[in-house]
Amino acid sequence: MAETLPDPREAAADAANPLLAVAAQTDDASLRVALQDALAAGDDAGLRAALRAQPPARAQRVARSLAAAVDARGEGIGLRFFAIPLVIVAGARNRNTVPGALPEVGKIAALLEQHGAVGVTRNFGLGNALVSAEALDALSPSALWRAAADPSQRAPLDALQPEPIAVAGGREQVQLRFITGAGITPQHLPSFLESASNIGTWGMVMTKELARQLARPGLEILPMPRSPQPLLNAAHAGRRAQLEAALSLFLGNTLRRFRMAVGDPEAVLSAHRLDGGAGELRLSLSTPLDDSLFEGFAWPLQPQDEAAEVTQLFQTVLAECRVTNVTLLDRVLPDRLTGGAVFVAGRMLEGLGREPARH
Repeated sequence: MAETLPDPREAAADAANPLLAVAAQTDDASLRVALQDALAAGDDAGLRAALRAQPPARAQRVARSLAAAVDARGEGIGLRFFAIPLVIVAGARNRNTVPGALPEVGKIAALLEQHGAVGVTRNFGLGNALVSAEALDALSPSALWRAAADPSQRAPLDALQPEPIAVAGGREQVQLRFITGAGITPQHLPSFLESASNIGTWGMVMTKELARQLARPGLEILPMPRSPQPLLNAAHAGRRAQLEAALSLFLGNTLRRFRMAVGDPEAVLSAHRLDGGAGELRLSLSTPLDDSLFEGFAWPLQPQDEAAEVTQLFQTVLAECRVTNVTLLDRVLPDRLTGGAVFVAGRMLEGLGREPARH
């Protein structure tokens, strides 16, 4: 059996982007200079392409260096932008809506200060909008870089709009939003990202306050904050946390249904290449005793995701749930198999020998 799933993504070359060539090298100093030049030139398209560089270790390196370049923009005292990911588990019998803005964001800021998360940061402020990951993706890196040098500029954050969450009736769903903010911190002292890194000191009280503010009749909601992230890195960190929570919720609900009906399922882990070169890792649960019991979970790979790391996460969670019959497929499969199937039931494994492989 394979030890890990293959990476199904197809690396797209962009010969016109000089940042990709620099990112392929191991010289961090050259990368920092290239990123600074691109920020000064307002080359947001080139910067976003560099953040999608492959392999994942390269995208991770670009993301770290870009966040550091924006964070270090101020001379002496700088404006530091951040976002707090919120993994929101919501459920309702009938369709409901989580509002897109916090009615009392000042109480959230006061809680963070009360529990020592703000630290030495001054002029600390939070926006009341619950922002989507897509809105963070659309932020201009060069605009943030310019604003970090001038504490009077909050234009990048002010452009972020509230995003309500539509909750369908039925099963619990895992959603993602962000609280964004900024504060002024001397460069030689810990920023909010560092002083608030120990979420154990403030996470639970913030969860309770957020649940109170977002409560609605007929709505069950658990908003779980994660450690604050640099604004340009927050979307990736938030999506990762959302997928981990969604995987746990999926397994908890699905395994309960299998075990009440027929016992433990058989699990298949597979890698799939999507149109356009993107990729997903998928977990399929099935049983030879009942063809109607067939469920799947898909993990869309972000540029910074390592396929081996996500595979290990799947294996660890399955082991914790005492699922022992696990098959890893060592080939890249298409998005849809012959017959249109998206997930791979155990009974389909023999027929996969006739499926066209993707390399």
